Amino acid sequence: MKFVDRFLNYLSFGEKWAGGICFLLLTLLMIADVSKREVVDNLLSKIIDSMEAYPKTAVASILGSWSVYLSEWIGAEATAVLDWLGRGGIVWAQKLSLYFMLWGGLFGSALASAKGSHLRPEIADKVLPSKILPYVKIVEQFVISAFFLFLSFLSFIYVKESIGLDEVNPVTEISLWKVQLIFPYVFTSMGLRHLAYGIFPALIPADLNEATEALEELKDEYTTSDTQHGQAK
Repeated sequence: MKFVDRFLNYLSFGEKWAGGICFLLLTLLMIADVSKREVVDNLLSKIIDSMEAYPKTAVASILGSWSVYLSEWIGAEATAVLDWLGRGGIVWAQKLSLYFMLWGGLFGSALASAKGSHLRPEIADKVLPSKILPYVKIVEQFVISAFFLFLSFLSFIYVKESIGLDEVNPVTEISLWKVQLIFPYVFTSMGLRHLAYGIFPALIPADLNEATEALEELKDEYTTSDTQHGQAK
């Protein structure tokens, strides 16, 4: 069991870093896209406009024709650079950002499952006898594992068909199956993780149940407030 626990910890550590890198790249792409559109394009456009207007200025008449030729060369180079970069944001940045968001979100789902912070109904916790709840949680792990492994099987078929069709994104020119690989990985990771939880119940993370805890904290605050108000009277 120690080996399984260590393996799951390493797996969560790797997924945490992978998700963080995805969101970091997403942020950098968005910064580059906005900078290209709002800074680089505006700067090059101002350079081009100023170089076109330069021959008619008093400075050009004083310095002579050599400065006019220089301004025309600078303007032509700036125009060529702007044409090469394209006007507006970086075309492929938005598509890549969506890919990184997808990957980061799915890695986050795997981590949420590993920490027990996934959403699940809590009715059984209130209705069923406390003695059988541990066994219910074990069965729950096997059911969740079977569900995710089934999704993993379907996603492998999906990726295989995508490879056969040779689907390519026309903007990024990236084969779509490379992006879709995240689905079989995440579903397999979550399926095997819950299978390990079912086999080794001691590894099952404590359910966070954020909604229930928030309601209980709110209830405690109102109770404390009412008590203090009653004492004040």
